[in-house]
Amino acid sequence: MNFNSRENYKNRTKATGCAVAVFGSRTLKDERVEIIITEKIKELNAIKIITSQEPEGVCEVAQRVAKKYAYPLQLHFLNMQYLRGSFEQRSKEIIAEADYIILIHDGKSKGTYNEKILVEKSGKQFHYEILEVEKYNRSVGFNIKDDWTYDEKEFDFNIDEEIQ
Repeated sequence: MNFNSRENYKNRTKATGCAVAVFGSRTLKDERVEIIITEKIKELNAIKIITSQEPEGVCEVAQRVAKKYAYPLQLHFLNMQYLRGSFEQRSKEIIAEADYIILIHDGKSKGTYNEKILVEKSGKQFHYEILEVEKYNRSVGFNIKDDWTYDEKEFDFNIDEEIQ
C-alpha cells in the first residue's frame, strides 16, 4: 500500500492517479478515519494528499496517513492576510489543487459543512461520510452492545491449571 515514489517520479509525465484533498471535523481522529482515508487513496491511486496543517482531527489523521505510507503531502496554512476569510480562502486553495476530495464529518461541525458546500460548487468529485464522535480515541468503530458470554463447556482445559 506504500506510495511508489520511484515509479511516480520515473514516469512523471505518464503519472496516473489524482491529488486527493482531505477535510473533516476536529472531533474525529480514531482508526475509522484512517481506514476511510487509506481505502480511498488506494482506490483512487492517489499521487498526493492535500490538507490543512493546523486543525486536529481528520486533517491530522491525513498527515499521519501520508507519513505512514510515504505519500507526498501538501499542507496549506491559514493566511491571516485574509483575516476572517482565512479559513474559506485556505479551503478554496486546497479544492483548487485537488482532483478529488474526501470529507469526513461529525454531522455538527460548521467548518466541514461549509467546506462541503464549496466542494459541491466546485463540481469536483468527492466522498462525504458522517461518523459519530466516539468517546474513545481507539475504537476501530466497533460498538459492543452486549456483555461477552461464553460457555465453560467450550474449554477443554482449566485456565488456572495452565497458569501454574
